[in-house]
Amino acid sequence: QGFYGGSSFTVIDAPVDVVWNTLQDWGVYKKTFAATVNVKEVSRKGNQSMIHYRMGYKFITLDYYMNIEKDPSKYIMSFHLAQNKPHDISASKGYWRLFPQKGGRTLVAYVVAAEIPMGLYNVLKPEWKAMVQRNLVGAPNDVKKLLASPRGQKYFQNLASN
Repeated sequence: QGFYGGSSFTVIDAPVDVVWNTLQDWGVYKKTFAATVNVKEVSRKGNQSMIHYRMGYKFITLDYYMNIEKDPSKYIMSFHLAQNKPHDISASKGYWRLFPQKGGRTLVAYVVAAEIPMGLYNVLKPEWKAMVQRNLVGAPNDVKKLLASPRGQKYFQNLASN
C-alpha cells in the first residue's frame, strides 16, 4: 500500500535531441505534468543535478528533492529521491530512456516507482489513488502532447539553431 509506478512507452514525432532537451527544461514541467506546482534545479555538477519538486493536489502539497543523473551518450536520465533533503514522499526512483527511430522520431521509455507515507495514503480516496497512478505513468504522453503543441515548437527551433 502506498506504492505507485510502472512503465510506459510512446513514440514522439521529434528527433531524439529535441526530446532530450525538453526533458531537461525544468521550467516547462509545471505546465506539462499534472499536479506540478514548481520544479527548480538547485544544484548541478557535470551530468548530475539536484531538483526540487513541489506537487500539489486539492488539499495537499508535497515537496521533495530528486538526484538526477544524465548519460547523454545513451539518452538516459535516471532519478532517485535525495534522502538527505526534506521530503514528503517516502521513496522514488526511475529513469527516462530515449531511442532514436527512423524518420526523426523517438521512442520514449519511462520507468518510475514511488512510495507515499501510509498516513497520506490512508486518507486518499480511491479516485485520487487512481489519478496519482495515471499521472505517474502518463508522463511520456505529456511530453508528446507538449512537443505537438505550439508551446513545444521552441524545442525544434533550438535544435535548428545549434
